Order: sequence, then C-alpha cells, then structure tokens
Amino acid sequence: MIKIPILGVKPINIFLLGSIVLLVVLIPPMSIYAQNSDIQLNNDLSLNSNTTKSEQLEIMGLYSVYQQLEMEITKIMNIAHQSMNLTNTFGSFPVVNLTTDMQQQYRGIPSDQDVEKRNEAKKLLTDNPSLLFVGMNFPNGDTYFSEPYFPSQANSSVSNYGYRDHIIGAQETKQPYLSNVITAASTGKPIAVLATPIFSDKTADSTLVGMLAFGLNFTHFNELLKSKSDNNSTRLLLLDNNGTEISDYDSTSNSNLSESFAVLQSFKNAKEGELGSIMENIDGKNMTISYVPINFAQTKWILLSMAPNN
Repeated sequence: MIKIPILGVKPINIFLLGSIVLLVVLIPPMSIYAQNSDIQLNNDLSLNSNTTKSEQLEIMGLYSVYQQLEMEITKIMNIAHQSMNLTNTFGSFPVVNLTTDMQQQYRGIPSDQDVEKRNEAKKLLTDNPSLLFVGMNFPNGDTYFSEPYFPSQANSSVSNYGYRDHIIGAQETKQPYLSNVITAASTGKPIAVLATPIFSDKTADSTLVGMLAFGLNFTHFNELLKSKSDNNSTRLLLLDNNGTEISDYDSTSNSNLSESFAVLQSFKNAKEGELGSIMENIDGKNMTISYVPINFAQTKWILLSMAPNN
C-alpha cells in the first residue's frame, strides 16, 4: 500500500483518495437527478402496477367502453366457435353445387338457393348489429353465398377471396382469423372480416370444407364509442393492429380520417399488451392519451382515449 505525504497533513492512503474521487465522479449533483426525475414524471403517467386491471380502467375512464367492446367481441367469437363445432346449419356445407356460370352471374349461388343457411345468416345479422354481413366461402376462397345478398354478394367486384389475409390465416391456423382494416369489394368502404374454418366433422383429422366470414360493422362500433363518451373534450378511438382507424368518436368533430396512429407511443405500448396513460404531442398540442389493448381472435384492437392538457 503506498502512502504520500502532504504538507501539514498526515500521510494519506492513495487507494482511499482514489476511491473518494471515483465516488465524486459517479454520483451526479442532486439538482441534475431531480431534473431528470421530473422529466420522467411528466412523460410517463403509467398507472400503479399494484392496482387491478378493472381499477386501472376506472381511473382512465375506460372501464365502461372497454367492457362493452369486450362483450361485443366475445359474442362474435362465440358464433365463430359454434360454427367450428358444427352446432348450427353452417356445418352442412355445401348443399348447392357452385358452377362457373353462378360465379360469373351471381358471385356465388343465386339468392333463392340454400335458403336455410341464408335465413340463419339473416337471423345472425338481425341479432348482432356488430355484424355487417355473413358469408360462406370454399377453402380456396370462392364465394358460396353472402347476406345481405345486395350489396354484399350481388355488388361484389370479385367471386374469390383467396387472396385475403383472413382467408389465408384461417386456412393455415385452422382457427378464427381476423383481418386488419381492408377495403370491401362490394362497397369500397373500410371493413374488417373474421374468417372461421368449417370442418367436415369434429374429429382431430377432419377435413376443412369451407369458411364462414363475418364482416364487422364499423358504424355500430362508432355508435358504441359515442354512447360511452362522457367528456366533451375527449376523443375515443378504436384501431386495428396496424394503427388504422376502425371507429372514431371525436366530440369536437375535428377528426382527420387520414390520420395514422401507429407512430404514437401509446399505440405501441398497447400493441405490446400494456395499458396506461402517457402524455404525447399531437399537432403541437400536449395530449394525455390512455390506452388499452383488446384481444380479438389472433390479434388485438387498440382503444385510445385522447384529452387535451389545458
């Protein structure tokens, strides 16, 4: 151990002196630490991890709308699984042989064919306002029928949907598969479609015989957001897994339908399965954004609530 003499002072252990200098270098001044802490608090309003999910949603003001959305999605998924388990008439498929002439003229079977399945599809639409259309496709994507016949089937620009992600996904996974927002071939409007595989029977090695397709009614989801909004300055958004708008209730009526939300950190956090609230700058305005993911088939929808910081 080396000691060095300092005039008027007892010899100092050089190892001890070096340790003191190292500590001074590593520990920042208290004012700098406090400043960094303030920045973190101002930009991360994440909720206490000790609270339950329901409590967090209540704090964010999203409990009611989240509960209603989850209920709607559960109903849709229950219908899908009933079809997979052959507990409705969709399991006996097909009844009518689809011809090339039918595809060209009707984009599927005529409106007066396989009435039993068409009536069941109509009943599903009546009982479930979250559905815009109900259709059946062969495994290769050819349309068997779709209800309502007009415009869903009769006005469609194609008779085969084998190129669509929801058809491909249901074929590959053998499970219900939800598309992101796409453009409807019958109306040209944004839509999302849930495809459900239909098998020949309930055995493990049963053959895939068709697909049941549910078009989701964005207008219904928008009305749901509107009915659950209780703050005149709050904007409620429902997004797909790409950040594309499904429904948007903006009480100020200044929403921009061409907006992309995938760049928001709140969206990214929700996509990773998190829920919470943070502050973000949108168009030069500081906004508090609360976010929560909602599981739907193999993917997630994202619910955002935006409120300006006055």
